This record gives sequence, structure tokens and C-alpha cells, in this order.
Amino acid sequence: MSISDFFNSLRDKFNLPQSSSDSGSSNMQSGEKTIVFVFSFIIAMGLWMLINLGRDYSLTLQLPLTYGDFPADQAPLQPLPDYTNATFSGEGWKLLGIYGNPPRISVNAEEESTNIFDAIQMQLTSGQDLSLTRAEPSVVEIEMEESMSRKVPIENNIELKFRSQYGSIGTPSIRPDSVRVSGARSLVQNIDSWPTRKTTFEDLNQPFLATVQLEESNELIRISHRAVTLEVEVAEFTEGEVRIPIEIEGGEGLPRIILTPPLISVRYNIPVTQFADVSERSLIRAVVDYSAIQEDTSGYIQPRFEIDDSEFDISVRSFSPRRASYFRVIED
Repeated sequence: MSISDFFNSLRDKFNLPQSSSDSGSSNMQSGEKTIVFVFSFIIAMGLWMLINLGRDYSLTLQLPLTYGDFPADQAPLQPLPDYTNATFSGEGWKLLGIYGNPPRISVNAEEESTNIFDAIQMQLTSGQDLSLTRAEPSVVEIEMEESMSRKVPIENNIELKFRSQYGSIGTPSIRPDSVRVSGARSLVQNIDSWPTRKTTFEDLNQPFLATVQLEESNELIRISHRAVTLEVEVAEFTEGEVRIPIEIEGGEGLPRIILTPPLISVRYNIPVTQFADVSERSLIRAVVDYSAIQEDTSGYIQPRFEIDDSEFDISVRSFSPRRASYFRVIED
């Protein structure tokens, strides 16, 4: 192929304008000059790397340290240093390989101390052909203790935000609801729960299923799984209202109490699909304890609500009046 054919093919590939001719001689277009420069630069860089990376160099890397398998019935008490500073020498090509993919150094937890220098050399493959000249720290001391494993409940750090007029039916389900934690006894025995990551789900308006990650454990504590499944039953809610009497519990054989007003208006939330059935049932009670009246000094009392939600997903939204006055009936 001639030079002219070469540039014509490049022009066709990169959509460059055709070269112009003046007095029978062709001149390079600016695009052609750019291509020649780029190719020349690539060739020059390749030759430079071929020559220079064949020489010997020295390179210091930070290699992360991690525990290997724990011995039976034992677990470490203190974390390892985050990394060791390791200095290697060898050809530039081979240093470039370990620089791009530095190994994680596994520390043998079955020994009271580990020689990091030896551990690094054991993990270098023969094909890498590198010399390790220094490792700092070079030795790691390991303190062990009797290991322990226990099952603890999942702590829910999940926030659910529903679209207007929507809400959850029942309690959101987390599966599994517990996790097994393992490690040194003094570290594990005080763990009473394990949290999920703080996670927010927004604009929920239909049944929802998601995977939620648990908080990360450190190298001293191991957990049986790292994620749980969250399931939320979501439904559209509506509002109902009912007037119910305020009941007084207790006080048998004591002076009778009369409340004013005797009735209270309660507004409640209920799934749309359950509204018709709930409107025909008495599921909410307003209750005042006689002992609370005896302890009161203000002359007013606020009722508490007891809700039969075993069959329906009902919750009190508001009530009026907020409190009732009372007086004792003194009988002759």
C-alpha cells in the first residue's frame, strides 16, 4: 500500500476531507498531520516503556492485612493493623503488575505471632519474580480468647414513607428476624441486637418487597448473613368516625363518678377494603381508670383507648374533646 492509499483509507475511516492539490503536488491536511503525530507519539511511548520498564526499580506498597481462619474454639481480641508497608524490587513490568493488583496478606490466627515478611513472600507467586526487601510492621502479635456464638434479633433502622392516604397493614416483616454473631466471648456477650443499615423507602403505595443490608461487622465479629428481606403490606386508607361512651374501670364499692361529657368522638384510620365491616362493629373503647381519677388534682381526665385490632387494621387518628371533667356522687 502506498502512502497515498494509507491516508485515503484513514480519511474514509475518520470522515476527513479529501486533500487538495496545487500545481500537481498534494499537501497534507491538518487532520492527516494530527493522525501522524498521534501514531508517532504512541510508537514513541511504547518504545520508551519497553526500554525503561525492563530496568530494575524499587516500589513501596501498602498491603492490607486480614485474619485467616480462626482456630477451633478461639477468636482474636484485637484488630490487625490496617496494612503493612512492603518494599519490592524487580523489573518495572513486574512491579507494574503487583501495583495494579496488590495482594491481601492473610495472617495466621492459630499462632501467637505472625512474621509478616514471611507471610508476604509465601503469597508471592513464582511467576512474579520480585524481591521483598522490607515489611513494616514485620511481626504482628495476636491475643486470643475463647470464642462464643449467639443468636440476636435484628434491629430495624428502616424508615417507611407512604404516599398520601396509604399506609402499612400490620407490622412490616423482616426475614430472617435474627442473626448469629460469633467472636471472642468478651466481645460477643454484650451484643443484644444487630442493626440494619439506615434505609429509607419513599412514596410507597403498593405491597413492597426489598433486600436490606445489615450493618457491616469488623474483622473480630462475624455474622451469619449480611442482608435481610423486608416485606410490607400496603393499602389505601380512609377515615371513619364514631361516638363512644367513656367507661370507668375499677372503683368497685367507691363513690360513683360522673364524667362530662359522657361521650367522645373518635376519628380513626382503616383500610378502604375493611371500612364497611368496621362501621358495623364496636372495636374502640375509651377507658378511664378509677385510680387515675383519685390521683388527679386538675379536675380533668384524658381517656386511653383500647382497640380490638386482631381482625382489622384500625388506629385512632384523633378524638374530641381531648379531656373530660368529672365529679363524685355523694350518696346519703
